[in-house]
Amino acid sequence: MSVILRGGRFQAVIDPLGAELKSLYDTQQQREYMWCGDPAWWNGTAPVLFPVIGGLNGGFYTYRGRNYELPSHGFARTKEFEVVRSSGGEAVFRLTGDEATRIMYPFDFELLVSFSLDYSGISVSYRVKSTSSSQSLLFSIGSHPAFRLPFDGGILEHYYIQFEHSEHTPRHYFSGGCLTGKTGEGFSNSRQIFLTRSIFDQGPLIFRDVTSREVSICKSRGKNRISVSFDTPHIGIWSKPKGAPFLCIEPWHGYPDPADFEDSLEQKPGIITLDPGKTFTTGYQVSILGEEDGFV
Repeated sequence: MSVILRGGRFQAVIDPLGAELKSLYDTQQQREYMWCGDPAWWNGTAPVLFPVIGGLNGGFYTYRGRNYELPSHGFARTKEFEVVRSSGGEAVFRLTGDEATRIMYPFDFELLVSFSLDYSGISVSYRVKSTSSSQSLLFSIGSHPAFRLPFDGGILEHYYIQFEHSEHTPRHYFSGGCLTGKTGEGFSNSRQIFLTRSIFDQGPLIFRDVTSREVSICKSRGKNRISVSFDTPHIGIWSKPKGAPFLCIEPWHGYPDPADFEDSLEQKPGIITLDPGKTFTTGYQVSILGEEDGFV
């Protein structure tokens, strides 16, 4: 059963299957900001990416001489989380390693996903703990929230993506779940990306080592924007080609395998190594901002 949160001007719905945010509804504007998950386009809304991001070369990784298969973006999005607590505008969900996950991922872990509503939107936080007494935890973790587009009227071409700072990192191309090694220009200018129906014809826009800690979806001459704040070094921006009615802003700790990667998991680019008993925290904030917030 889904968990409903209410706080400030927002109402949120979270599905324990994947601890996935399904709705962020502004009760003042009477407007939904999350994508609805229509399978005609894409059935996700905001999956948690753990313990890998994107795909693995060959669909498997090697750890201590053994191969393990993992689906793209890991397994957290397909697992039922325990509802630890839910009250008012806050909720916490938990996933732990078990016999089923150890077949794919031979590590002991606890993943807590927390949600908290405030007046401007919702905060989502992740707490990863290595629960082994002797084995380090190797993982990546990321977010994949999808927002309705258009959310403030008009058409797709009226919207653009704006980064907090000027960026000079290239776009990394992606195919078959992995990074191809090809790079190119991803920005329309140093801070903005103007949306078109063909912009995702060659896959997601993947940027590594960005300096910005906020990315916004804005409308030309619009009154509202969706801002995603994050603490991750990498970010993906994705939608289906041909003008899909949603846009994903994806903060990542880690990124997909390079297409030629053949080393063990310990050497995987972007992997996090967490010592036994230690914890790692990250997350993102979605804010719905308008003229009263200084945005015009």
